[in-house]
Amino acid sequence: MGAGTGDGIEGIDELLRDRLLIMVNDRSAIDVLPYVPPRTGGLVLTGAAAPVRCREIRNALAETVVVMDYGSHTQRIATPDAAFGLGSGQGWRNLDVTGLDEILDGQRDNKASYAVTPTCFIPADEAGGASVLSAVIGQANQLRREDTVVLLPCSWRWLRRSSVPLLAQQIRACRHPVALIMQAYGDPLERAQAAEGLRQLCRSCPRLVLWRTDLAAFDAMAHGALGAAVGVSAVLRHGVAPQPGNGGGGHKPHPVVLIRRLLRYHRVATLQDWFAHVDPWTCDCAVCKGAPLTRFTDRNADVVAALQHSVCELYALHEELDATLAGDERIGWWRQQLADAWEYHRLLATQTGTEVPFPKVLQAWRHQSPVALTTSEEQQDQERSGPS
Repeated sequence: MGAGTGDGIEGIDELLRDRLLIMVNDRSAIDVLPYVPPRTGGLVLTGAAAPVRCREIRNALAETVVVMDYGSHTQRIATPDAAFGLGSGQGWRNLDVTGLDEILDGQRDNKASYAVTPTCFIPADEAGGASVLSAVIGQANQLRREDTVVLLPCSWRWLRRSSVPLLAQQIRACRHPVALIMQAYGDPLERAQAAEGLRQLCRSCPRLVLWRTDLAAFDAMAHGALGAAVGVSAVLRHGVAPQPGNGGGGHKPHPVVLIRRLLRYHRVATLQDWFAHVDPWTCDCAVCKGAPLTRFTDRNADVVAALQHSVCELYALHEELDATLAGDERIGWWRQQLADAWEYHRLLATQTGTEVPFPKVLQAWRHQSPVALTTSEEQQDQERSGPS
């Protein structure tokens, strides 16, 4: 019961540490695979054929980290009695600890580098989410495994000041690493208090991985997150509201590219408008090779190439992060990236004669970093000793 990594609990932490995974539907996995560095990267597969695709990739490239997210959080809201579940052609199956163990074994049998729990969506604290969160962690802690990451797909409201201490307490209580998904309509980190709350979590929970995210991966890892998984499409870059039958991860019909110097994604149509009367910005990544970023069309080949470009740019940025020392040096590096992005937004506006607003989330990331949350034991000690 419960396949292990062979290296104990520390083994999975080292597999996760500073690793940037690309979250992609099984249909697109092969398109991005050549641009994923095996030492520092990997794939999170979604979609019905994820187990088959995982096995195929791992049989061909045994050193590549590949795991699966069954997307249960896109289909069901968790309850204390049904925190984990799985949909299939035979319908929905709620999972007790024994059933959960079987599903995790199945992932490993399909060659997944580690197992990921099929956790259902955890609503906000005030909507009864506290008891659900406690049930998820409690049941996960019954798993006698050393190869598992516990997925916590949560409402963004858990990042508010009133809720984040409880979320941090539960994450620290988990005997497994935790992969956190933030659900919202649009960018969850544009919501009030969310960016600060996530930073506090990352500084307070050393075994936290940010999952199904965007460039927030870099802010999270700069502030202490163990690793991250970035989605290739908008629907895979934040959590979505649970909807039965939602497979998740499909392509958008228009090309979107990561503009690394701006630290943001843009539709190519927007770039074409910006650069209608001036020379467009070019890119030197392995896909673009000096070509303009405005060249992508709606043709399938261009949509794939735009996706590959974005993956290359993510790993170019990640290579820089990976070269820094965790702590102040890494935070300083990230602050410099944000300062550079601010200047590039100003440069772009000047070059194109267009208003190019600096995104809210980048503004939030330029703020001073919050301190880590104190544990309940530390708070009690402080209260007993009084003000210093």
